[in-house]
Amino acid sequence: MSSPLFSAPGAAPEYDDGWVLGDGSREPFLSYVDGDPSVNWSDELEALHEEASKTHFIDRWTRGAMLARIGELPPGARIADVGCSTGYLLEDLQAAYADATLVGVDLIAAGLRKAHRAVPAARLLHADACALPLADRSVDAVVSANLLEHVPDDSRALREIARVLKPGARAVIVVPAGPGTYDYYDRFLAHERRYARGELARKCRQAGLEPLEDRYIASLLYPAFWLVKQRNRRRYDHLDGAALESRVARDIAGTRDSRAGNVAWHLEERLVGAGVRLPFGIRCLVLARRPEAART
Repeated sequence: MSSPLFSAPGAAPEYDDGWVLGDGSREPFLSYVDGDPSVNWSDELEALHEEASKTHFIDRWTRGAMLARIGELPPGARIADVGCSTGYLLEDLQAAYADATLVGVDLIAAGLRKAHRAVPAARLLHADACALPLADRSVDAVVSANLLEHVPDDSRALREIARVLKPGARAVIVVPAGPGTYDYYDRFLAHERRYARGELARKCRQAGLEPLEDRYIASLLYPAFWLVKQRNRRRYDHLDGAALESRVARDIAGTRDSRAGNVAWHLEERLVGAGVRLPFGIRCLVLARRPEAART
């Protein structure tokens, strides 16, 4: 018999492509949000950022790198996507692990509604990453992409991830890298930080997780990225209000897939496969696991 998924007995109704309520109606998600959230994000930011993140090469690259590190899972495994947004990673997880029970957690209701339409089989929870409504040792894997930079107390969120993982289970976490590239775009997207080299792995270790891999994504593109970010810091860091929003909207509208980016993606993955690791990149990926004798 599998362990309970939720932290409180009887905390959730039955699920049938939606949470089945007492009157027979279905809801796309259950809400556990009470009080001030601990994640800096909003419906407006969700809508602004959504379309660019589905097909852009660096987001497809990120999702592929994460899937490649989950590893073999038991039949009927539970996989939690913490910060699932509109469900692009959930879609990829469903394709890769057809018999898994997928759990998506996010603080933005609008994104969860879109995720439900994309992946109706996923159990969606409107909840805080720092207070997951999941039971201790209840999931077989956790993924989290571009969430922790929005969380003021990211260590608390990592402790929650460690708590819900079964002993020996893995977490794959991705965050933006390079504190020196923090600019108006990060500020507008409510990023608390960009991560320094080794910072995420260190925080994982402090949260009770054992880092297995600490690598960068888009290292080959980083020099050009760094130059653009330094220009942005010089020219546009003064922007605020409507001028800032207009600038970011223009940036996002101009975001598109890139042949050069796709070439860099495949070349870099070949280098990583050969054991080559560059000490910089646009994003940082950490693969960690909860030790078999994990502390609670």
